[in-house]
Amino acid sequence: MKIILASHGRLALGMQDALKIIVGEFSNLTAYAAYLNGDETKYVDEIKKSIEDDPNEQFIIVTDVLGGSVNTNLTQLLRDHKNVRLIAGMNLPLVMELVTKTDDLSTKDIQHIINSARSAIVDMNTLLTEQVGEEDL
Repeated sequence: MKIILASHGRLALGMQDALKIIVGEFSNLTAYAAYLNGDETKYVDEIKKSIEDDPNEQFIIVTDVLGGSVNTNLTQLLRDHKNVRLIAGMNLPLVMELVTKTDDLSTKDIQHIINSARSAIVDMNTLLTEQVGEEDL
C-alpha cells in the first residue's frame, strides 16, 4: 500500500515532515505541493504515472479539502484506476494511522480510520470545561 498526500501549497510537505518527527520515515509515503511552481497539473501527471507503474498496489491519496481543485483534479483517477482510494480532509491523526498500516485497507478499514481521525478534532475549551467545570478554569 502506498500513501500519497496532495495539497494546495506546502501543507502535504509539512504533514510529511511532521510524520517524520513523530513516527519516523516511511518509504510508502509521498507528498505533493500543488501550485508552487506555476504548473497546475504536474502533480496529477506524476501521481498518475506512479499508479500506472504499479497497477497491483493499493494507493490511498489524501487531499487537503473536499471540493478543492487538488481533490477535484485527482478524482479523475478513480474512473480508470480501481486500486486508488481518495480521501479528502487531511489531518495528522488520519495520515499517522494510514502510514502505520502495512496491508491493503478495505472500505470498512478506511471508514474506521476516518472516524478515528474525526474524533481527534476537539474544542479543548469545551472539553476542559466539561471535565473540570467552568469555575476551575
